[in-house]
This record gives sequence, structure tokens and C-alpha cells, in this order.
Amino acid sequence: MPISSGVYFFLNKRRELLYIGKAKSLAERVSSYFRVVNREQLLPRTRILVSQVKEIFYLPVASEVDALLLEANFIRKFAPKYNVSLKDGKNYPLIEITVKEAVPMVKIVRREENPRALYFGPYPTGSDIRSLLRFLRRLFPFISEYHYSQKTCLRSHLGLCPCPRVFNDNKARQNYRQDINNLMDFLSGRRETVQKRLRQEMNLAAKDQLFEEAEKIKWKLSQINFLTSEVHSPWDYESNPNLLADSREREIKGICEVIPGVKYIPDFRLECYDIAHLSGKLTTGSMVVSVNGELENRLYRHFRMKVNNADDFAAITEVLQRRLGHPEWPFPDLIIIDGGAGQVTTAVKAVRASNLNIPVIGLAKRAEEIFRQDGQIVRLDRKDPALKQIQRLRDEAHRFSRRYHFLLRKRSMLK
Repeated sequence: MPISSGVYFFLNKRRELLYIGKAKSLAERVSSYFRVVNREQLLPRTRILVSQVKEIFYLPVASEVDALLLEANFIRKFAPKYNVSLKDGKNYPLIEITVKEAVPMVKIVRREENPRALYFGPYPTGSDIRSLLRFLRRLFPFISEYHYSQKTCLRSHLGLCPCPRVFNDNKARQNYRQDINNLMDFLSGRRETVQKRLRQEMNLAAKDQLFEEAEKIKWKLSQINFLTSEVHSPWDYESNPNLLADSREREIKGICEVIPGVKYIPDFRLECYDIAHLSGKLTTGSMVVSVNGELENRLYRHFRMKVNNADDFAAITEVLQRRLGHPEWPFPDLIIIDGGAGQVTTAVKAVRASNLNIPVIGLAKRAEEIFRQDGQIVRLDRKDPALKQIQRLRDEAHRFSRRYHFLLRKRSMLK
């Protein structure tokens, strides 16, 4: 079972669907049900569920949000026995949006009782739904409770509620309706529609020289991109259960097409390296790995560098020499370096010094250009699957190296 985000399905011996759940890591979440030494440690309801499970299916997805929305969609569609109601008899929470009201409200409810509202969910836990709405409210402020006066509420001061202006200003009400439409499209899995709409608004604001407004919209786009690196709806996964695997394969084949000398093979292994330091002190290196396009964090490695200056080229040489000195680790089919032509040249020398012939490329942050070891620069469209895979590894390598670097800084300060 993969370590990626996804949705899992528990079936009994009659192949009846018992339970649907989501996970940030399918392998860790599903195994947690069965690795408890003493079953008495489980809640009674969970203990009964686990005792009936005979088959497990899973569906990997691109992000945690995809998993959350897909889980809610499947629960609504199939109503499995152990997803139908909570142990206290209450229904699972839903998002209610009163779309037919002049000023729609967004609330968390337990039942579909309002004919003037649309409902999204159900969501298995209140924490899931609150976390999702907390994030979305920063992007698309909404009203969540009745306002009996024209006074500004606390959330409005924080930029999370459009009151009181939305009650007496037609322009503010139109803008609020647009935010509600974006919110509903996002919850329905139509995030690409939301992003396209925001890009149009940003370009229009910039054209009208409303640069502060354009910057706010750009921030919203960056937040959505950060939360959901890929855009898929629950229905995409229903129509093609292998959607994620197919996407990853397209990414890897795209990389092979633009990098000479790299041939696509099953279990294609990519390794990406990044260096972190503070003015040359406490230098760390990271190695992150993807196999068939999927990140494999069990294969990640940290390196405490012996280089003790701000020489990134020396650090790249050291980290590659140390890594390639481990023949017990499978060698990669392609090495990615965070940087441009100079970093790529340095990495190629380190690889050849180890008597290996592994292709190397670099990804420069500023223009997201790919530097090949033959000196060519490849500029891919921002939506290109190959670029998305390379960016994903570069960002993960950066995060991983900084995490270790900050740990060393913390230890140093404590000493």
C-alpha cells in the first residue's frame, strides 16, 4: 500500500462495504487499525469494525484535499454501515450554503433541512470540516451567523467576514456572491474553474492598475496551489481509479522526452538534492526520492556536511560523493539539482568522479528553467506534467534540508 494520500475501503467477507476513510498516508493510516497489540485499546465501535474487515481496497489521490472531498463524495453515494451515523446517534457534519438567500450563509449542520440551501459532504469528523472552512474563509470570506445589527463583527476585523457592508452595498453583495460561487466550486472539486476565474480577475485588476487588489488575488492563487498541487474532482477519480498512476507516468515520460539520454523504464527513480546553511554554518544536504513519480519518504536521506563555508558547489560535490559511495542504495535514473548551470556542471563532475554515468539536470527557481548537462536550457509551460514532477521534488528537497538545518540550529542554540 502506498504512502501517498488516498481513500480506503473496508469490506466484509460478503464483500459488503463497511467503511470509507481518507488518509494523508494510506500505508500508515490503514496499518494503524491492525497493528494494535491489545485490541481493547480500540474504541468498541472500531474494534467491531476491524473484526469484520476481510478485504481492503484503496484509491491513491494527488493531495489531502482530494482525499477529503472524494471521501465525502463516496460516503454520500454509498452510505456504508460504519459511516452512516456516529456512536451518539448524530449524523455526520455537512456544509450548508444558503444559496437562495440574498446574503448566503455558510454553516456546519447535521441534517439537510433547508430547501433554500445546498449541502456538501458529509464529512467524517468536525475537525476535518472546520479545518477546510478555516482555510477557505481566508480566501473567500463568508457569513456564518446572523447579524442583528449593522455593527462590524470580530471576524470582519480579521478579514474573514464581509459584514456589515454586504447588507447595504450592492457592489459588496455582488463580490460576496462571487466568493460564494468560488467556495461552492472548490467544494465540488472544480478548483481549476476557481483558479481560472481568479487569474482573470487578477489580470483585469492589473490592467486597471489596481495593483494592491491584483496582489491579493495572486496570494489567493498561491494558497490554492500550495494546498492542492494538482487539480482533480471526485468524479475524475470515479471515472478513472488509476488517475494518479496515469498522471505520474505522464510526468516521468515527459521528463524523458526533454532530457537526452534518459529512457523511460518501470520503477523510474528520481533523486533530488538541496543544500541549506546559515552563512556557511551548520550546512546540511538532503536527498529526496521518487519512484514511478511518487515520493518515497522512507528512502530520503539527510547529510550533515563537512563543508563549513558558504560554498554551495563544494557542498554539492560532497553530498553526491557521499551518496554515490553507497552502492547498496539503488542508483537513480536521473539526478535533479536545485540550481542552474554552475550547480549542474559541479554535479556532473562529482558523478563522473564516481565512475558513473547518471544524467543530471538543474531547476532554477526564478524562471523555473531546466538546465541540461549539455548546456541547453529547457523552458516548459507552467502546466506541463514534467515540470510539475520536477518542481514537486525540488520543493520537497528544499523542505527536507531546511528541516534538518533548523534542527541543528536549535541544538546549537540550546548548547
